[in-house]
Amino acid sequence: MNWRKRWSALLLAAALFLACIPGAGAAQTGEYLTRGETAGLLLEAAQDYNPDISYADILQGYPNGDLDEQGPVTRVQALVMLQRAFGGLPEPKGDNARSGYPASSFTDVPAWAAEELESVFAAGIVTGTTETTFSPGERITREQLDLFLRRTFALEGSNLKDDFYAAVNKQALDNSQILPGYPGTGAFTDLLVSVQSDVTAVIQELVQTGGRTAGERKIVTLYQNIVDADTRNAAGLTPIQPYLTAIDQARTLEELMAVHVQVQKDLAASLLLDFGLTVDARDSSACLLTFDGLSPMLGQSGYGASASEAQKQAYETYLETLFTLSGQSREEAAQAAALIWQTDTALAAASLTTQELADVDKTYHIYTMDQLQAMFPGANLDALFGASGLEQTDRILVSDPGKLQVIAALFDPDETPNSLEILKAYARLTLLNTFGPMLSQDFTDAISTFQQSYLGIAGGLSPEGTASQYVQALLGDYLGKAYTDRCFSASAKKEVESMVRDILAVYRERIQALDWMSSATKAKAIRKLDTMTLHIGYPDTWEDPLEGVNLLTAGEGGSFFQNAVAIVQAGRQALAERQQEGPDKDQWVMTPYTVNACYTPTENTITFPAGILQPPFYDKNASYEENLGSIGYVIAHEITHAFDNNGAKFDENGNAAGWWTAADYVAFQILCQRVVTLYDGRECAPGIVCNGELTLSENIADLGAAACITQLEGKQKNPDYAALYTAMAQIWCSSYPREMRQYMARTDVHAPDKLRGSLVLQNFDPFYEAFGITEGDGMWLAPEDRVVIW
Repeated sequence: MNWRKRWSALLLAAALFLACIPGAGAAQTGEYLTRGETAGLLLEAAQDYNPDISYADILQGYPNGDLDEQGPVTRVQALVMLQRAFGGLPEPKGDNARSGYPASSFTDVPAWAAEELESVFAAGIVTGTTETTFSPGERITREQLDLFLRRTFALEGSNLKDDFYAAVNKQALDNSQILPGYPGTGAFTDLLVSVQSDVTAVIQELVQTGGRTAGERKIVTLYQNIVDADTRNAAGLTPIQPYLTAIDQARTLEELMAVHVQVQKDLAASLLLDFGLTVDARDSSACLLTFDGLSPMLGQSGYGASASEAQKQAYETYLETLFTLSGQSREEAAQAAALIWQTDTALAAASLTTQELADVDKTYHIYTMDQLQAMFPGANLDALFGASGLEQTDRILVSDPGKLQVIAALFDPDETPNSLEILKAYARLTLLNTFGPMLSQDFTDAISTFQQSYLGIAGGLSPEGTASQYVQALLGDYLGKAYTDRCFSASAKKEVESMVRDILAVYRERIQALDWMSSATKAKAIRKLDTMTLHIGYPDTWEDPLEGVNLLTAGEGGSFFQNAVAIVQAGRQALAERQQEGPDKDQWVMTPYTVNACYTPTENTITFPAGILQPPFYDKNASYEENLGSIGYVIAHEITHAFDNNGAKFDENGNAAGWWTAADYVAFQILCQRVVTLYDGRECAPGIVCNGELTLSENIADLGAAACITQLEGKQKNPDYAALYTAMAQIWCSSYPREMRQYMARTDVHAPDKLRGSLVLQNFDPFYEAFGITEGDGMWLAPEDRVVIW
């Protein structure tokens, strides 16, 4: 297991999703409004919220009675009129309180407007031009006024024609509460909490009984190791101290790489560079060696202009805490943290973006060992590779050559004079990040503190909850079987399989009816659909990945650290065996208790674990529309990933091979760009916007899912589109702290939840018909702006 990557994934947390506000009306960019125009627009928008309001109430003019209706309207004037139009703004609750712009410290609010704007600023709908600058005299456009209105509609949440998501979910959003240690709340997170409780209960049962099978007894042993905090705290750094000392004492790159090789042999962990194994995207029947190195901890978008000073300080404080816990002085820790930040920033600038990393055409670069060794002349790559246990071939995949060039420069003293100092800091950091949480509680506390300051995640999980998560990560096969034996029925599996096949049948119809795709490409698309493998609920057969591996109890001298290393070493050995045998396309990529689903392009497989096949996503007692709008949405979403901008490059055998005609692929690219335009710049929360390029693949999947289940609902004798679309909006109801929303807007490939349960619906005629939405309503999207691909 790559613990560095696992820790980074925790930053994304379990929920994955935010809330975003869709566009309203037809705003004219760049056209400044007059006072009279603004008053008229506000009067129309506020009628359903404040029926007795009049034009004269909104535009009251100057003390001398002059209305100056043709005069330009400014920010301060427009917001004062907005407040009057709506009769004051309500106090934000729940999600609106979390996601709104923080109570401002604006220093330039005119005295005459201060009282009337008090509720507006308190509502969190006003972003300044800087943290302290309101810029009251700036003129505003129709587009900017619409933005303030959309924020107000979300705050009010009482008219589904203006903000469907906010109105349908108002009670849940206003009353939302986030549990300690979780990044947010919502259908996914709440089900995750429920499943985590079930899994922990299964573990506790096994602890009470001692376990019936060898696998269950391994679960008991590891869990008891983890919850034995006293023993771990007493041992402290002892298990990794020899390696920390060796890193400190390294005087040359050769000596540091010798430590690296030893850590690889002893702990199956990589400090600076790493050889691994993956499925060959060009030939999915074969495995391919990989080579990679240091990655910026906060991701490609976490540095430079994207990072606030507060975020930088939070990260450097975390690094300094780790280094001081390892025995360095405060001064040494601060110097090392500064080096890490500086180098991470350079690595991030050279790295592929998140969306580029998902594009096989941009990540498939084959090198020979000689070429890699030439890039790293001071590092003995043969020795490092020998410690991996893999068999050397002359085809090694490098996914991000640009980043690798920057890493190579770090190994060259001529290019980086303080290279040894930098690499020693990274080696120490990787060791601490990887194994610290297995040692003393101090390291877990440091992570919690960082998550609080960087992501707004308050508190932490209980010791039992934390232990349960580590057992899930390390012993998924054994715990997955124990979970499904106790918590999931075979009948539920069969019912969901039936729904999947119904959705696949409708998808086939939709492909055949496409007006932008030729018959030749349609035939190949349908072939891909027909050969798709389904993984539903849990595997038909169970693996025994640790057969012959003994996990030791505390009484036998075992520990969390020791047993975790034994498990990871067994995984490394399995990787070497997989290289010889080739990919196993029947192997599940998710554990049964995972609350998620996925499509795997190199296998042409969709996976729906038992964890997500329960309320609120699937409920045998719910209506057809409720299940179709929740688990049906998820199923159709994953199927569409086979045809999104990334999945569309893989054929029915899981190979990245061209199967489109040139004309069809051009038409597809044009449609993809329309989806980018549809989503790009949509606000997630005041001042936080969606990145249409970053979220393209997931947005294509959402639109395809909505199209498919809308058509499936239309086959019913009495279609109830209102119930279907309401279920779709409710399943994406969620709430997160503002810090988490900011982080996700930079890094998450999914659009914010509000777009998934709102903007998606705006592309389908039955949505407008079901709720009587017409031009002028906030939920109206002009027909020429609507996009449907699949």
